[in-house]
Amino acid sequence: MRQNYKSKLYIGEFIVEVLKIGKDAGIVILSYLIGAVPFCYLIGKLVSGKKLTEIGDKNPGGWNLVFNVSRMWGILGMILDVAKGFLPYFLAYRFAEKGLISFLGTTNNSLVAMLAGAAAVAGHNYSPYLRFKGGKGVATWLGFLLAAHPFTIPCVAFGMVLGLFVAKNMIWAVTISIIFSSTFLWIYRDSIIYLIMMLILIAVMIPKQINYSKKLSTNFKFRKEATVKDLFTPKIR
Repeated sequence: MRQNYKSKLYIGEFIVEVLKIGKDAGIVILSYLIGAVPFCYLIGKLVSGKKLTEIGDKNPGGWNLVFNVSRMWGILGMILDVAKGFLPYFLAYRFAEKGLISFLGTTNNSLVAMLAGAAAVAGHNYSPYLRFKGGKGVATWLGFLLAAHPFTIPCVAFGMVLGLFVAKNMIWAVTISIIFSSTFLWIYRDSIIYLIMMLILIAVMIPKQINYSKKLSTNFKFRKEATVKDLFTPKIR
């Protein structure tokens, strides 16, 4: 009788743990879907009737909205994109199961929050609502970092300065900024999981910075002739 009771208890505990894991997986999936909401595309369509995927550089993101529709609406769109990264990380950290697992020096809710933030960036860049097209993810990524730790923003700023004023190349600016901010979180939180996060973000964000009408090697060259203004101005590809 006692043996039977223990078996039922173990089964019950197993089911509870599976449900907890399912809850955390659901948080990450929901974060992807939240990140995928194309606010800038929707704003552009509502206020001007224009589709961002058909004008400017055809990127449904904030800069295209600023330059080709409206500066005011573009700023609003970018704020909403930042919120798409901030809220998933913040809510995941708050509501994910604590103490379920410890992985590579981080707690379960920190791991789920990190995955939720990265999922939001992936959703923005590869939105199912836009047939898996999307923006470049910088604003959503900044929201994610702001929720993770505010000091990551100066790390990003320093990386951007190096990339834009030394290499004069947005790909290098974003890459260096990802490395700096992820390294800060790794050192501050003492968890190698943030280096894995760095690789995930590079894989999700850098392909969106590449101009595929040019050779791949050309995209990564230092551009001595370019100005910083050129790097921030959307061009038709």
